[in-house]
Amino acid sequence: MNDPTQHIKVSMFDPDIDEAYFDGERITTDMIDHMEAQAMEGMKIPRPWLKPGGKSLSGGDKHSPRFQVILGENTAEQVRSAASAEHMSVSRWLRRTVEEKLAA
Repeated sequence: MNDPTQHIKVSMFDPDIDEAYFDGERITTDMIDHMEAQAMEGMKIPRPWLKPGGKSLSGGDKHSPRFQVILGENTAEQVRSAASAEHMSVSRWLRRTVEEKLAA
């Protein structure tokens, strides 16, 4: 019998750095979170802390604006480490950091 996993290749993908598209739309952390929530909902695993589809950061039904930022390798690694240390996605960590800087 053939092993169906023998052709599976797993690699790390960081949507904040790597560029990939699904149905013509760039894959983002929010998209992955939404797809994960849908998959988990389909498996009927209760995850009360998730809001399926997430909420708009702009409020209402509007899509939130997106920014693409290019960072040097060392800076990107520092950002990833800082986000990981606080158990946050890079996007969430950057959003919080920018909001704190603008509020100061």
